[in-house]
Amino acid sequence: MRAWALPLFLVLGLAGAGRGLAEERITSFVSDVRVQANGDLDVVETIALESEGETIQRGIQRDFPTRYRTERGRLVEVGFTVVSVERDGRTEPFKLMRMSNGQRVRIGDPDRLLDPGAHVYSIRYRTTRQLGFFGDFDELYWNATGTGWTFPIEQAEARITLPTAARFGKRAVYTGAQGDTGKNAEVVSERPGQIVFHTTQRLEAQEGLTVAAAWPKGVVAEPSQGQRLGWFLREQGGLLLAWAGVVAIAAYMARAVWRARRNPDPWPIVPLFSPPDGLSAAAVRYIWKGKFDDRAFTAAIVDVAVRGHLRIVDKVKKGSFGKPVRRLLKTVGKPPLPPAEAAMVRELFKGRASLQLSQGNHRTLMDARMDLDRGLDRAYGEDRYNSDAAGKANRGWLALAGLLLSLAVLLVLLNAPHAAPLTLGAVAVGIGGEVARRWLKRLRAGPLSAKSGKRTLSFIGTGIAVLATWHAGALLVFLGFAAGDPVPMLVALLALPIVIVAKMNLRGPTAEGWPLRARIAGFRHYLSVAEEDRLERLNPPEKTAELFEKYLPYAIALKVETRWAKRFARVLAQAQMDPEKDWYDGDQRAFSRPAAFATSMGSSLVATIASASTPPGSSGGGSSSSSSSGSSGGGSSGGGGGGGGGSGW
Repeated sequence: MRAWALPLFLVLGLAGAGRGLAEERITSFVSDVRVQANGDLDVVETIALESEGETIQRGIQRDFPTRYRTERGRLVEVGFTVVSVERDGRTEPFKLMRMSNGQRVRIGDPDRLLDPGAHVYSIRYRTTRQLGFFGDFDELYWNATGTGWTFPIEQAEARITLPTAARFGKRAVYTGAQGDTGKNAEVVSERPGQIVFHTTQRLEAQEGLTVAAAWPKGVVAEPSQGQRLGWFLREQGGLLLAWAGVVAIAAYMARAVWRARRNPDPWPIVPLFSPPDGLSAAAVRYIWKGKFDDRAFTAAIVDVAVRGHLRIVDKVKKGSFGKPVRRLLKTVGKPPLPPAEAAMVRELFKGRASLQLSQGNHRTLMDARMDLDRGLDRAYGEDRYNSDAAGKANRGWLALAGLLLSLAVLLVLLNAPHAAPLTLGAVAVGIGGEVARRWLKRLRAGPLSAKSGKRTLSFIGTGIAVLATWHAGALLVFLGFAAGDPVPMLVALLALPIVIVAKMNLRGPTAEGWPLRARIAGFRHYLSVAEEDRLERLNPPEKTAELFEKYLPYAIALKVETRWAKRFARVLAQAQMDPEKDWYDGDQRAFSRPAAFATSMGSSLVATIASASTPPGSSGGGSSSSSSSGSSGGGSSGGGGGGGGGSGW
């Protein structure tokens, strides 16, 4: 028994070792390429392999690139159509899967395992735009096997058959990994109209066979100008449309801004020594900027205080080294206030005699802002002095630009159908976000009550809508990269800064507003001029403490409060005292430090009021207003058309 057991053990061990040494591999790869008279290729790939049931369980996958980048970075897309797939002489099911740079043919039944052993797959497909047309010859530079196979290839063969019995000219072979220039292949057969290449050494995984052969001109018809134009438009149409859209937007915006900022009848700037047309400080700011902002609100508060209807208390608490605590005290003023300022004061002191400028009172301050804003809009709005009519004119250009950009996105979709659902979703989200933002903006401009919380919710909704729009744009760019053609998307994004900058300048003075702006500019010149000798001959009013206080709100409104204060430094210093002021009680002393006092009443108070009228966690200010040849030896393994690779699944 021992004599028989030892030989039996050895036999079984050797059999097991042989099984362990077996590997999944391609025993033969034949690429039979028939060049058609019109330049198309009819290709049959015959792949004989050994399956061990490891990675090749249900079948194989054949990857075929269809999108390339030229040396200049231009996108080129070739045609690829699978005609039939067979295994061991019988039709085999397959599925086409879109990849970022081509197609994957997954062969096999997902519900059925493949029997281990030898199998022969036959893949027939048609492909276009694979030939090179040069001045003296035409050529096929063909990556027969591809360099992406996960199995070794024992032997590979490439056959090229022409539509007529023409003699071949230059030819070349390349073997190895991607970019290698190995010569482990040779021409084994050649006759007029057909040439056959065969490897002389096994190809390891991620290695391939690439061949190139040239023939005389006239054997194959060259693409017509119409075909070339069609290819160019398909591949570069998205980019061209994107550029056209950006140019159209830029042209529209430039014209609109020019129309908004063009003064049809320029008025000279003549210094004025009083507010034009008896305007309040907030009204001067509103007309000068063409919108309501925090500085207009601050100027109104200081103006109302100087008129005697409230008092600004600006003191640091005892024992505290922090910022001063600012409060507004209600007082009884004699001269009546303009309607907008009167409505603001009523809201500030509704049921109270004082109001601290803190975030705890943000709702009251927001309501007061809204009342002032609405009052100024009723008196000076409705496109009376400032209008966005220039932005509304010629909107057909803007619609055309939007259409061009949409067509650019559509062309990217046609080249990447796998990304279509996500892209359409991103476009829908972007459009929806913009519609929601505009609707909420109009809602806030109406009689919206802040106390009901609707205004706060509208700002939150606007933030969500803006984020949705921006995320949709980012997703479109990402999908452009996924489609292998992000340039049209990136070019389209160039329109964004153009629109943002232009929209900031689209609202401009009307025919009635230009003369008034000229008078405001004259008054601002008087408040800010440093060379006072230029004004002396015009008999300006005498500089007194009362004049300083009277026009300080206007200097704040026109953002020249520091210059205004410096002009009065000597006059106020000569007074040698700070008389008790009815409208201000604080640590800043106007007579001894007028520049610091003006800054406190101007920029510093603007910041305090803006912060206090902003709800906790809000980012906004609360304003309700508008916000080569391969046959010549210059190629390499993996170059040319065809290519790809494959694996098991």
